[in-house]
Amino acid sequence: MILTIEIGNRNIVICIVQEGRRLYRCALAARTERTADELALTLEQLCRRGGAEAGNVSGTIIASVVPQLTDTMLRAVKLCTGKAPLLLGPGLKTGLNIRMDDPTELGGSLAAAAVAVLAGKRPLPCAIVYLGTATAIGVLDRQGRYIGGVICPGLDLSRESLAKGASQLTEVSLTAPGRVIGKNTRDCVRSGVVYGSAAMLDGILERIETELQSPVSVVVTGEGADLLVPHCRRSGDMEIDDDLIMRGLWTIYRRNREE
Repeated sequence: MILTIEIGNRNIVICIVQEGRRLYRCALAARTERTADELALTLEQLCRRGGAEAGNVSGTIIASVVPQLTDTMLRAVKLCTGKAPLLLGPGLKTGLNIRMDDPTELGGSLAAAAVAVLAGKRPLPCAIVYLGTATAIGVLDRQGRYIGGVICPGLDLSRESLAKGASQLTEVSLTAPGRVIGKNTRDCVRSGVVYGSAAMLDGILERIETELQSPVSVVVTGEGADLLVPHCRRSGDMEIDDDLIMRGLWTIYRRNREE
């Protein structure tokens, strides 16, 4: 039994995993002022809530895009479990063939998601859509090589940017209005954020296929997948997988511990 921890800009997603199967999942606010002691106590409580004891955790793997929280979480895990965690990054074996100008620029979440896609033998080429603060798309070619991707503003970021940058546009909830043409300001903003993001995703996936000269399979993970995917024109061909990153981290952990 291990812990997988994904530290994002907004949330920290923690899973208790046994043989690749999620036993428990929770999300904490990614507040940089958290201390290692605070996080260690929180991890102990979460383990108990998930039906486990921290002392029985055999290991932990962390993927982080928030440097201010990375070291704090590393210390917290050691305090809680008594074992040093693995940190996804240079020096850790992922099995990915990364064909980017600088492979170290590939974020941990997308790397873990790509590993899970390959381990699950999904059809290639494949576009991996990660919905977080940014909407990030990673592309695996026919040979399973990670060849690059696209980064766009995420749903929440788009909504908040409109509210902050335009004095007459208030912040609204992330829900899709009943029609594209809004009849009031709030519905106009909701339409732009939700339908606009769906149309953007449709368009980018179409351009990726044109560039590859091949259809791509699409797997979507992250917050907002259930909201956004149904409004994409190709939604019937898009698979939503909430556990994609968790399974990728588990696969990477097992690969490194076994070797």
